[in-house]
Amino acid sequence: MRIDHAERRSLLAQAVWRIALRDGLREASVRGVAREAELSMGSVRYFFSTQDELRRFAMRELIDKIGRRITAGAELRLADAHEGRVVEAALALLLELLPLDEERGTEARIYQAFVAEAANDSVIAEIRQDADDGIRQQCRHTLDSLVEFGCMAASREVESETERLHALLDGFAAHLLARPERTSPARVEGLLRIHLHDLCVPVRCPGDDPSS
Repeated sequence: MRIDHAERRSLLAQAVWRIALRDGLREASVRGVAREAELSMGSVRYFFSTQDELRRFAMRELIDKIGRRITAGAELRLADAHEGRVVEAALALLLELLPLDEERGTEARIYQAFVAEAANDSVIAEIRQDADDGIRQQCRHTLDSLVEFGCMAASREVESETERLHALLDGFAAHLLARPERTSPARVEGLLRIHLHDLCVPVRCPGDDPSS
């Protein structure tokens, strides 16, 4: 039977994720991943010669998975923006970056397990920096969209507001993971909506109601 290499590599990445979530990334050795994936060590080493190579691939695969979901959502939100609901479209896109449900919470916790190893693995540190830059770019893209649709107040400096929005998202993510009993998804959504509307004052975007 012919082996689908992409499918097998994805299966191994998912095994790393499960171990990282359950036991911590340091337990994701070649032997441990082989056991988790119910494969021989030889099968794992056919694709990844070292555990570092395997872990790095698994981290990139996780980031790609998250990116595909965000990209798919962005296409839908663009239609909302063209219909006049600009702030709500921007809000929905930014919310995709936050651990607001079980799936995204699980992804965030797995990602944290990788980040914890960044001090010991320079490649993982670089992957983390690239991912962080991607979030920043998404923040900038969102604010550029508000400017493009004539919603963001002219007094706002886009680069500074990009840094502020990025920091706000990082803070929300940290609170949602560390103290979920104090920071509900509904509360985060409401606060982020207020922030976006504050950026647009005194401009009012058609179709957007800050009280909704």
